[in-house]
Amino acid sequence: MNAAAKKYTRDLIIAFSVYAAVLFSVNTFISGAELPQWQQALLVLLPMIPVLMFARAVFIFSRAWDELQYRKAMDATLVAFVLVGFGTFAYGFLEGVGFPALDTIWILPLLLGVQGLAQIFVARKYQ
Repeated sequence: MNAAAKKYTRDLIIAFSVYAAVLFSVNTFISGAELPQWQQALLVLLPMIPVLMFARAVFIFSRAWDELQYRKAMDATLVAFVLVGFGTFAYGFLEGVGFPALDTIWILPLLLGVQGLAQIFVARKYQ
């Protein structure tokens, strides 16, 4: 594992650990507190700080990629964008005829998961 990958792994572990701690703390605190809505809104957005730490780690790591790695990641990202984008758009029409509502909190994890799977298939094209 090269230095960039080691730093990326370390940064991800830190970001995910902070995310879990903040999310657990906020949920525990909010469930037992009577707060005005604006304070609740500030608290529930606190887990976005470690999410931004995760995004920063990805951006820094991507700068260490060569052209081929970058191309594979971009192709997989475009596949994920199209599949998840069109899929959620189509599902919006289905909600109009009675399908259960899709919570928007699931769109980013879905996008990241599809992007990860797409990388497997995209990488085959370059072998």
